[in-house]
Amino acid sequence: MRNLIIQSHHVYPEISSAIQSIAFDTVNDTIYAACGLNDNNPGITVYSVHENNVVEYLTEHDDPAYLKEDGSWDQVCNMQFLGDSMSICISMKGGDIIMIKTEPSPGEPVVEVIGNVENGIVASCWSPDEQVLSILTGGNTVLLMTKRFDVIAETNLSENDLSEFNKHISVGWGRSETQFRGKRVREKLRDPTLPEHIDEGKLSEVDDGKVNMCWRGDGAYVAINRIEAGSRRAIRVYSREGVLDSISEPQDGHQSFLSWKPSGSVLASVQSSFEDGNESKVIFFERNGLRHGEFSLGCPKNEQFTGLAWNNASSILAISTPQSIALWTTGNYHWYLKKTIPIASNASFCWHPERSQSLFVTTDSHVERIDLEFAFPTCKSAAPTDYGLTPVIDGSSLLVTPLYFANIPPPLSLCTLSLPFKTELVSLNPSSSLIYLSDNYKVHVYLYEPKRKPTFLNAYDTSEYTNELNVKRLLGLDDSKFIILADDRNNNTRLFLFQCPDVKDGLNLATLLNVTDVGKNFVNVSYIETLAKLFLQSDNGEIFSFDINEFKVEKFHCNFPKACAWFTTVLIDDSVLPVGLTSSGRLYVEQRLLSSGVLSFYCTDRFLAFTTNKHILKFVHLQPFVDDMKVVEDEGVERHDERCRAVERGAKIVTMMPSKMAVVLQMPRGNLETIFPRIMVLNGARKLIDVSDYSSAFKVCRTHRLDLNMLFDYDPEKFFLNVSSFVDQLGRVDYLDLFFASLKPEDVTQSMYMDTSKYQLSENQTTYENKVNTICKAVRDILISKKDDKFFQSIITSYLCEIPPKITEALNMISGLIESKSSSVDSVIEHMCFLVDVNMLFDHALGLYDLKLALLIAQQSQKDPREYVPFLQNFQMQDMTRRKFNIDCYLKRYEHGLTHLKEIEGAFEELKDYVIKHQLYRTALELYKYDKQKQQSILIMYANYLRENGKANEAAIAFESVGMITEAIEAYKSAGMWRECMSILQFSSISDNKVEEIADDLANLCLEKRDYVDAAYIYVLYLSNLKEAINNMCKGTQYSEAIRLARTKEADPSIFKDVLLPAIGESFGEASEMVADFNSQIKAQTERILVLRAKKKEDPTGWAEGNLEDQTPDDLSLASTSVSTNRSLYTRYTQSTASTKMTRNTAKNNRRLEKKRARGKKGTVFEEEYLVNSLKRLISRVESMRAETYRLLEALMRCGMYTQASELQRGFSNVITILRENVVPILSVPMNTFETAIGEQPIVPEIPEIKHFEKLGILI
Repeated sequence: MRNLIIQSHHVYPEISSAIQSIAFDTVNDTIYAACGLNDNNPGITVYSVHENNVVEYLTEHDDPAYLKEDGSWDQVCNMQFLGDSMSICISMKGGDIIMIKTEPSPGEPVVEVIGNVENGIVASCWSPDEQVLSILTGGNTVLLMTKRFDVIAETNLSENDLSEFNKHISVGWGRSETQFRGKRVREKLRDPTLPEHIDEGKLSEVDDGKVNMCWRGDGAYVAINRIEAGSRRAIRVYSREGVLDSISEPQDGHQSFLSWKPSGSVLASVQSSFEDGNESKVIFFERNGLRHGEFSLGCPKNEQFTGLAWNNASSILAISTPQSIALWTTGNYHWYLKKTIPIASNASFCWHPERSQSLFVTTDSHVERIDLEFAFPTCKSAAPTDYGLTPVIDGSSLLVTPLYFANIPPPLSLCTLSLPFKTELVSLNPSSSLIYLSDNYKVHVYLYEPKRKPTFLNAYDTSEYTNELNVKRLLGLDDSKFIILADDRNNNTRLFLFQCPDVKDGLNLATLLNVTDVGKNFVNVSYIETLAKLFLQSDNGEIFSFDINEFKVEKFHCNFPKACAWFTTVLIDDSVLPVGLTSSGRLYVEQRLLSSGVLSFYCTDRFLAFTTNKHILKFVHLQPFVDDMKVVEDEGVERHDERCRAVERGAKIVTMMPSKMAVVLQMPRGNLETIFPRIMVLNGARKLIDVSDYSSAFKVCRTHRLDLNMLFDYDPEKFFLNVSSFVDQLGRVDYLDLFFASLKPEDVTQSMYMDTSKYQLSENQTTYENKVNTICKAVRDILISKKDDKFFQSIITSYLCEIPPKITEALNMISGLIESKSSSVDSVIEHMCFLVDVNMLFDHALGLYDLKLALLIAQQSQKDPREYVPFLQNFQMQDMTRRKFNIDCYLKRYEHGLTHLKEIEGAFEELKDYVIKHQLYRTALELYKYDKQKQQSILIMYANYLRENGKANEAAIAFESVGMITEAIEAYKSAGMWRECMSILQFSSISDNKVEEIADDLANLCLEKRDYVDAAYIYVLYLSNLKEAINNMCKGTQYSEAIRLARTKEADPSIFKDVLLPAIGESFGEASEMVADFNSQIKAQTERILVLRAKKKEDPTGWAEGNLEDQTPDDLSLASTSVSTNRSLYTRYTQSTASTKMTRNTAKNNRRLEKKRARGKKGTVFEEEYLVNSLKRLISRVESMRAETYRLLEALMRCGMYTQASELQRGFSNVITILRENVVPILSVPMNTFETAIGEQPIVPEIPEIKHFEKLGILI
């Protein structure tokens, strides 16, 4: 859907001599022109024409043989610049091959005649890679030579080839004769492989008799178009080795023109049709010589043509006549006439070999360069006039499609304007209400109204002002003004501002308001209606602004780094941002390179959208400051970032329609696709919410599958302020139900639909913890206040959509509706069954004890009436209290059932069984708190339950509270609560022997739990066994209390010596042994750690592989359980799996690894970690013994064991000192663990704080 526009019409300086041919030096951007071969200049003179318009004389060559005997002059057959040798090769019709050095070495001749081809040269052509020269001689011989002019092949053209070489057979694919048109259609049977009319190859009346030669783009084949045996034209195709590959089938009216599409698919030629009346065609051939399509040129068959050529991108086919050059493009198998360029009668043309959009026209005296570019014919219309109007030029037809209303793929269109002229330029005014057309002489204005065909308004003659100029751009400004840009012969662009006279029906002379010539060549123009300013970009990237009211030109504050092929401007917060895209795919905003590899772009008032060669459509939020504009990375597609999405390969943006929230893309093959990017849809929804248009916002969310929570989350405060308006706008019950059903606690504006234009969240943003319920209640209150029965269903929905659903409240409303005998009960219940599980509804209805409601719900379910009807009838036959109890039991609401069972007279025994069955003791106690007798009965059951379930302490208290002493004593014994148990015994009638027996049992229980102190008190207080009490006090390290007991008045004097001193001595022995163990463990483990670290320092590889002393198990892998590793020095045991990067993350391997770590086997990578952890545990044991040791020291001193006390103090203090001075520094070093062996960071262990030991000062 793109049109061809002229960006620049550059006229190079005039050359005095007649130009014969030109060649291009693509490296230095130089054109070489061969002139002469006439009476004024009998030789060949070569000039170089540079981009800066400098023409330099290069050399000349003269030969008397150039003037033939008949008085005519020899001609240049082919001229080619050869980049490898920096020389120009000129082939003459007379047979000379001349080489001209453009950068000759000192002493090297500039001109060298390589040789002469016998019989002259009819046609010649260099291959695209400049390696092979093909020549057709006058003796009907094809020569293929290398660039050193060595002959590759020499082939004679034989007339017998036409009949003997190949027989073309077409099976008729695609022809109408092979198509099925219904079994009732009868036609004369004939061979579908043969056409109805077989061409004989008749020559055209306007055939020029010339021979043309061309190469395929890859240089593999060369084609020659010549008249064979004077009877017909044929295209011969030869391989690069000179082997004849094919000859084309005969075509009546086939002319001499030939051009091989650079992509290699077809050969193009021209045919003057004999069959279809007065018309000429472009016909295509495959390499095998078969026809492959055609299109009509729309001109009579006797039209004279002068040239045919593809551009190097295979996108434009140029066909010239003596008056003009027609440029044709194709898409979706349709050919469009995009532009007709008038030329002088003796002019010729050619394409630049590298710049695909540069067309060169050569006349006798000068060279012109016409720079073309494709552009989509749309304008930046703002809502509500963003119709996406696209007028596509096709010769004398204009294909108009408003993409807002119809996505019709080209070559079709919504409407076609058949015009009496060929359209060259087309433009739309900013509101898309007017279509301006130009044929370079007049401007025709058409009125467009939505959903109607454009109608002609008027035509305005502009030729009086632009007749001597090259018109290249037309731009509609508003309803009465338009701009024309035209280049003069000095390559400067003049800007014409015209006013349309208010005269209708007829041709009028446009009113010229202003002509501006800045002395620059402007290649692009953009218009901002709000500012009434034009912005023009020159061919070097400079930007100028032009005020259409004051006719004032100003230099813009910035330029592009280089000229851009596509250019626009956008107004953001009073700042004008120029946006440009170069032909190499570099997208600039002002001077900032925004992205590379860009295929197309489009701007709206909020976004800059562009497609890339990685098949991604990206959006950029436009900001007043260019540096604030952020381009999302390509990985955003995988993250589902709203600013980018994947598109089809090669897709380009045709237009964007903000009001429709749509982007129209055109694929390389020509078809259109309308998409609705999430970022545009969200932006549209946000705008609608900003103006409180919730109805439209809801429809947008519903249409484009946006979460309806967006309506609230985007602006909660606005929602609550406009709840009533929200209800009125939605209006429909199904819309409200859908809104309720979509609510969820999540804030979708922070999770799914975060606004990427905001760099940080607002700090004062209100959050709602109970969002769903708050919204439901707010909307429900409005619905209830309206007192409209049609909203009853929505009110029910609001209850059911709360979290958790308020099913009971909804059912209560349904019950009221049943009582009012409303006809909508069934539909509402059916709706409820859709929202909530019907079984849950049935249970809740039973929970209301409303059997009628339960029956209605059951009727909407899949339940079997043979089951639920008797079930409900059974309840119906019971009295109300019993019914409620049984319903509660069915629903497993046992506490409610207990309440109703209490109300049934004479059912206490049943209640007790019910309490025991369902363990409702606490609830029963609460129910009977005012009935002491029944409460105690239940408390006894509860106490038995507690005792049986391991809660003897609570059971004992319960038994004691109801006076069940024996049970309480047993429970206290089970719980080990000796104080409570003995306190009961003091006031019971139990005998003393029994009391002592119970006390002895309690003491033994304490000893089993190693509660030596409590056992000692029982022996003293209740068993009068002082010896056992003292022994147990010492075992419990309560030495002071043991000494006190030994020195009481009741104690036997011998107890101190016979019991206390041995017990303290035994404690001293155990402590001394422990100190010795500490010292030996510290010594052994610290030395081993130092050895391990020294070996690791000497041989890190050996340590990591476990080669210290012992053999490490061969099933040990040092590969991390969460990382796949490549082969490294840590893969001694994983070589078989390293190359496959296999991860070993199984529970079995983890358990095995932990077992190895716990054992800490000597010589493994786990040993050091095991030793460090062992020392940490030792430190903890020492710290736990600090207080016990101090108490023992005091007891030893009090008992006269001075020597033992001194020894113990020295030993324990020495352990503390060793730990502080030796062990702590060792443990402070980062630990070499299994994880460090596989590359993770070493871990510094946490060392407990070790304080100095507080010694007894009286000890040495």
